[in-house]
Amino acid sequence: MTNQNDRQTTIGILCGLGAALIWGAWPVVTSIGIQGDITPVQIVMLRFFIAGLILAPFAFRGPSTARDWGKALVLTLCAGAPYSILVSSAFYFAPASHGGVVIPGTVLFISVLAAHFWLGDRLTRTRTTGAGLIILGLIGLSLGAAGGIATLGGDLMFMAGGILWASYTFLLRRWPADGLMVASRVAFLSLLMFGIMGLFGLGAGLTDVPVKTLVFQGLWQGVLSGIVAILLFNKAVGILGSSRASIVNAMTPAIAVLLSFLILGETPTMIEFIGLLTIMVGIAVALGLRPKLKRAPKTYATL
Repeated sequence: MTNQNDRQTTIGILCGLGAALIWGAWPVVTSIGIQGDITPVQIVMLRFFIAGLILAPFAFRGPSTARDWGKALVLTLCAGAPYSILVSSAFYFAPASHGGVVIPGTVLFISVLAAHFWLGDRLTRTRTTGAGLIILGLIGLSLGAAGGIATLGGDLMFMAGGILWASYTFLLRRWPADGLMVASRVAFLSLLMFGIMGLFGLGAGLTDVPVKTLVFQGLWQGVLSGIVAILLFNKAVGILGSSRASIVNAMTPAIAVLLSFLILGETPTMIEFIGLLTIMVGIAVALGLRPKLKRAPKTYATL
């Protein structure tokens, strides 16, 4: 029985790490596309075109009243096409490493405040300390950004995206529903939004994007990030529980910073580095992460 539990735990950890790796690489992959052959609108359109078509059959399962679809529309505004265009456009101005850290840092900070004021989940000393470190880190990034005002603008866009995503997670707690159904409806409604936007010429020129870019971005944005990572994380939550799965997923910012350095060659200034590190420490503290020290076994004197 113990071996079976250990095996399930290992599977849960691997699923969580897989989701963290995909989401950690997302800022790098998106930045490569934005700085290359494809625009933010096109890259997000590609994401939801693929995810929306694949997940469309699941969007119509479960309750389908006008109220249910109204909730889905609100969630789409927070985590669908508008959110994705906002954060993707930010990569024009700020490094991928900033996006990989500022977004989750802002999400956690806003989530802590929302839980305190609206859900009755009172702030603890640990959460307050973590939130404070996140704020200090964000200030450090804004002061030490190598790109000056332009980078600051990109960071503010990342923060705005983090506020939208935090609103999404807060609303999910207020409106509990099947995770796959929610993800499917968000993708499907985003697809419809882009259909309307396409009538006005937004996203035009997608067919002129090199096939290599379309395939690479389409697979990563629409399949890996939009579907696979969500399924992996949900699996990890099912095995490990939400708190332990969140601990594994907290590695996402570190992965984003590491890949930004190795792949994009992004070298932060000293103040930027301190800011990034402070945000990651703040995330870890707010989540209650701390190493567990193994106690030495008690020994008893014998005659």
